[in-house]
Amino acid sequence: MKKIATYLAIASALTLGSCSENYLELEPESSVAKGTLFDSPESAQYAVNGLGRIMCTQYLENQGYNGEGTVYAYGAELPGDGIQKLNWTGWANLMRSNYNTSNTNTNCHVHWYYYYKMIGNCNQIIEAIPEEMSKEWASIKAQALTYRAYAYTMLSQFYCRRWTDGNGEQRGLPLRLDTGKDPIEAASMAQVYKRIYKDLDEAISLFGSCGIDRPAADVWRANVDVAHAVYSRAALIRNDWDKVISESQLARKKYPLMSAEDYNAGFNAPTKEWIWEVFEDETQSVYYYSFFNYMSASSAGSHSRSYPPLISKQIVDPITPTDTRLAIYCIPTEEELSPEAAAKLKDSGAVTKGAFYQRVKKDYAGRIYSTTKIGYYLSTKFVVAANVGDGCIPIFRSAEMIYNEAEAQFRKGNEAAVRSLLEEAVAPYQDGYTCSKSGQELWDELVAYRKFDLVQEGHSWLDLKRWGASMVRKTWAQGGSWHPTFAGTGSTGGNYGPEAKNNWTFVYPQMETNYNNLVTTFEPEGWTSTVPDDQI
Repeated sequence: MKKIATYLAIASALTLGSCSENYLELEPESSVAKGTLFDSPESAQYAVNGLGRIMCTQYLENQGYNGEGTVYAYGAELPGDGIQKLNWTGWANLMRSNYNTSNTNTNCHVHWYYYYKMIGNCNQIIEAIPEEMSKEWASIKAQALTYRAYAYTMLSQFYCRRWTDGNGEQRGLPLRLDTGKDPIEAASMAQVYKRIYKDLDEAISLFGSCGIDRPAADVWRANVDVAHAVYSRAALIRNDWDKVISESQLARKKYPLMSAEDYNAGFNAPTKEWIWEVFEDETQSVYYYSFFNYMSASSAGSHSRSYPPLISKQIVDPITPTDTRLAIYCIPTEEELSPEAAAKLKDSGAVTKGAFYQRVKKDYAGRIYSTTKIGYYLSTKFVVAANVGDGCIPIFRSAEMIYNEAEAQFRKGNEAAVRSLLEEAVAPYQDGYTCSKSGQELWDELVAYRKFDLVQEGHSWLDLKRWGASMVRKTWAQGGSWHPTFAGTGSTGGNYGPEAKNNWTFVYPQMETNYNNLVTTFEPEGWTSTVPDDQI
């Protein structure tokens, strides 16, 4: 696995340039020339490996901005309904999604910067592919196309309205498909997904024709299974149910669900279930900028120790108490949260003494840092592997593919298939689990287990947006566990409906509109695409 560090040092000419005002700046910034990097497929593979490094690199000189981990934490989980950080009230606006229309705020533009950086590097690689491709060159192109499709899929979830809000005719994204830097108009969301599908179809074909797969241990590299997984997620966003079903099945066929023991092992190294991962170890640590420093309770960093993550009581309450995965969450017993204890409970759920505090300190000693503050429903899902915050995080797991397929089957009215898929997803962790529910109760069961299984992995806010659901955060007084600062109502509160917060859509950041005068911050009323379909 340490081989990635060597690859990435060579690939730095394309991927590790410093941030500049021109966020699409692509010129090499090291002594490695582009011609040298692309003079053979072997050296070009170094550049492709560099795309993996983009996913776990410090950005924008701010702690916590680290690529994919930032998307998970700041973009999808902390604004969602599954995780809060103990007493982290100074960041309440992030957790209440109040930056969606702040086009100069870093939390609005960091995802744009990160994914377009990835896209720009993909385009450089794709343009370097010779017309007559060897099998090795075909593998290079297939990987770059997969990364590009993934980047556009993720961008669309933040910066485009839901598919159902405009049936694909709403504003999508500027589709940059080459290394040109001229201003370009935005394509429609339908056009963006046409391109995503086209990239993935070509990638899957090339993976098949070249016959080259990644080394088994290199789960951070893209292969045909990753392409199918990206396809599954993209099709789910697009409401393309048949495609969701077929691609989900293809993506997960070689990746059985992990055991209960593996699930509870700390989520810092790939298991047999992980289809794709973000790789980080001591050879390329980002230390205090890491995902684990912000979303675990075991890092020595202050954001982990002082503001550890707490899973929402609303996420664990619907789960059968015998589920083995519940053990990684510090859930108070009835005695530990007695009426007397509840009467003294502070809004944050923090505790500094008593039976619960002592049990957590003892039973979870290997999963939390020695001075980590303790709160009810403390999450120890992610455990640091080394240093301040080293550890790998999953991008795709087979579990997501099962839930994707189950959602598509539900939309198609195939409830028996949904029940079967739910039983498959839950069985490794709950002896004797069966599902006999139907209708709304079946949907609620699917949602409950998806939320619980995938919590902290970058799905919460994005799932709620896709479903057109409301954000519902109950405080302790209301039967939940949310700090009142993270809850509340009104235009800036943490409880809101699907039409609030700019329809859960980030505006185009100023870093784009300053550079590209053919797009505007907000989607204009009555907007229609003027990009010809033959340019997609």
